[in-house]
Amino acid sequence: MKKRVPVKVSLKTTMEQDGQHETFAFEEDGEFIVLNDKYYLRYYEHQNGQATPVQFRLDDGEVHIHRQGATETWLVFDPEQPTITRYRTEYGVMQLQVVTSRLDRVLDPDTPAGRLFLCYHLQSGGQEIGSYQIELHFTA
Repeated sequence: MKKRVPVKVSLKTTMEQDGQHETFAFEEDGEFIVLNDKYYLRYYEHQNGQATPVQFRLDDGEVHIHRQGATETWLVFDPEQPTITRYRTEYGVMQLQVVTSRLDRVLDPDTPAGRLFLCYHLQSGGQEIGSYQIELHFTA
């Protein structure tokens, strides 16, 4: 069974790379989707005249993010173990390790509404690339 419901999405991302801090905040229209007993949140992130499709898959104990714009990113967040992903850029593909230090998810699929708080680090070749926080809220 497939169910789609329009939602309002609020996202705040904080990152620290090389001692520099940046914060991005977005308020977007999106949709909450239930498909094959899986929960998805989809929306377009609008920044600098570009619309980037973003999809969150909200599993029990894991979260998957797919962003596809100038770069393509698939990230899997699992607080139990590091995950490996590939980050595709215009210069080629990098292998990254995702180390999730915190994953808090509250989801009410009937409303639908939910919130997600993620803290994670990205590493490549044993070197720390940066630390990140994602705060996500959505509601119908």
